[in-house]
Amino acid sequence: MTPGRRLGIVAGLPAEARAARGGKNENVRILCCGASTARAESLARSLVDRGAAGLLSFGTAGGLRPGLSAGTVVIASEILAPAGEILEVDGDWTARLAAVPRSGPETVIAPIAGTESPLADVAAKAALAASSGAAVVDMESHAVARVAAAAGLPVAAVRVIADPAERRLPSSLLSAFSSEGGPRASRLLMESLGRPADLLALVGLARDYRRALRSLRSVAVLGGFRFGFFV
Repeated sequence: MTPGRRLGIVAGLPAEARAARGGKNENVRILCCGASTARAESLARSLVDRGAAGLLSFGTAGGLRPGLSAGTVVIASEILAPAGEILEVDGDWTARLAAVPRSGPETVIAPIAGTESPLADVAAKAALAASSGAAVVDMESHAVARVAAAAGLPVAAVRVIADPAERRLPSSLLSAFSSEGGPRASRLLMESLGRPADLLALVGLARDYRRALRSLRSVAVLGGFRFGFFV
């Protein structure tokens, strides 16, 4: 194995991309897709075109498995596309990610499910958990894994729970996303006015998102040289 080949990372929101840089990685290119499946696929392809030797999906996710709290680190054992396609991750790389000693946030190795749009409803989360067996759901990992498979490259995914299975995402959050997937603060505030329940939910979500970011930074720092990636 030679540690000099470039790793490509597709992160969700800008704060998650910054967390990935916490490890002061060498020979790593990090791109932010803004919580967009189409953009994640496009950026993953651009990383391959620029010479990436492996791809990592890195960011937050929605919890599907009851009892997993915000901040829980989930390392993909496999990635399940929305249409039921099973996308394999690199076993050796995943094992190295899982072997990193950690204190604090719980770490689980489990399937990650993919979706094309945010999964907001608690009942919808429960239904996907029952049908897929996945621990979390995100909008990017399956797109990154498809690109890696097409290019014959190893892929891994590390996602941290930002909204547990028991939480419903407020409608104001879902309607306040920009064309690139990132939430627009001004739109979010306007959408929340007159909805006290949404405001309370957003306060809780913001707290848990900060917790998730701390876990992501911990993964980046403790993961050492390029998140355990070697080719």
